[in-house]
Amino acid sequence: MKHIGKYAKSVCLIAICVALLFSAFGCEPKEIQSGDIEGEVKVEGTVKVCCPQDVYSSDANRASVRQWLSTFKSMYPEVKIKEEFSDRGNWSARLSAKDMGDVFWLDDSQVYDMAVTNKSLMPLDSYAEHFTKDANFGLNISDVFSGIYNLGEADGCLYMVATNCGPHLFTYNKGMLTQAGLEMPTDDWTWSDFKDYIQKLTLTGPDGSLTQVGAAMKVNWDPMFVPFFFAYGGQWCDTVNKKVNLTTDENVLKGVEEFVSVIQTKQIFPWQTGISLGDDYSAAFANINNNNVISTAAFWHLDHFANLAARAAQYEEQGIEWDVVAFPLFDYPATPCGTFGYGVFSYTSNPAAAAALVLSIYTQAGQKAINQGVGGAIPLLSSLKEETFWHMSSYPDKNYGAFVANSEQYVTALVRCQVPAAVASIVEDGMAQLFKDLYSGSVSVEDSLSKIETQANEKWSTLK
Repeated sequence: MKHIGKYAKSVCLIAICVALLFSAFGCEPKEIQSGDIEGEVKVEGTVKVCCPQDVYSSDANRASVRQWLSTFKSMYPEVKIKEEFSDRGNWSARLSAKDMGDVFWLDDSQVYDMAVTNKSLMPLDSYAEHFTKDANFGLNISDVFSGIYNLGEADGCLYMVATNCGPHLFTYNKGMLTQAGLEMPTDDWTWSDFKDYIQKLTLTGPDGSLTQVGAAMKVNWDPMFVPFFFAYGGQWCDTVNKKVNLTTDENVLKGVEEFVSVIQTKQIFPWQTGISLGDDYSAAFANINNNNVISTAAFWHLDHFANLAARAAQYEEQGIEWDVVAFPLFDYPATPCGTFGYGVFSYTSNPAAAAALVLSIYTQAGQKAINQGVGGAIPLLSSLKEETFWHMSSYPDKNYGAFVANSEQYVTALVRCQVPAAVASIVEDGMAQLFKDLYSGSVSVEDSLSKIETQANEKWSTLK
């Protein structure tokens, strides 16, 4: 008993020492923030912002972040902001150690796990409501593209405020369309229109191989096939009942079968897919490859506004007249889009200032700061659709409206944004195999989707 008493006294002494250390350095053990507002909201103190150095790899890219932080500082000069550009490789360990500062970067594929599974993000809804009532702050949530806003939500709460909107669309060779006697497409064109264009723009040479193809697309990548899950009104996943419905929902099956049927016409080249072509496809695409699609494909998939400058340079280098058009509309519009942005660390010691900083991105001032010039992106507010501050000055006459057209129809471009990662992997791998089989020469869409559905649902049933 004496030994136990001595041990108990030692534990008490250690606990007292730890408490004194926290007191001496002016800090308390961190507690998780609920996001609820209690008492007066004071935007003051210090906010640390963690940014990934690979995403912001140059001073030009970092300028967009610094313009945003500077604009916020002009609103709240008493707030001290510490910026950090660091390697994401150790962020998981830092999150576990509750050492992620106050605000950190994430993308749409991380929102659910960060918010719900790992409890690393603070809900922003209460603060959004508060700052909406502050006329000086300038926040109008209803002005934000709903598709983008939704990508920052999990379980009905807002956790991520997007800085970036990455709608997938097409650049196209205007000369090819002119030569074929076709009108230039408009942003309200449909999938039926797209099929008509690529049929007329796919040309066959004397040897039976193609000299020109209607379109070049990353067909086996989520942003290309996910829209077809929605295209005819299908709901491919049910997060309430934890089910994947790829064949049990006939409209999902119809969408994928439609995409496959067009690919089988050999009017779409599988650009940058890594797929090995079977005999028929190999013969058809003998003169078309990843390196020459710029001069052989009429329409060419573009995955992000940030990549437009490089694409433009390629066209200009070859003297090709070009422009941009939105992703074609379906019966049930579904424009694939990805995003990333910032959330508030759930263990922040300064929730009010951190929330204010993040939510300021959705104000007009914040949008003009973070999306202007090099390193910027597309404005995410409907009220800024017609503004030109985000356009590339080198190419002032292009159809930039394509990037903000149909913005209310944006859907997440990635499977893993909608279902748990373990389930997403099964769907992604299964769809990759479907396209591999397709280009090998034969595929049963229904059998392939049925197999994916069964395996995905078996996995989902085991997850808590």
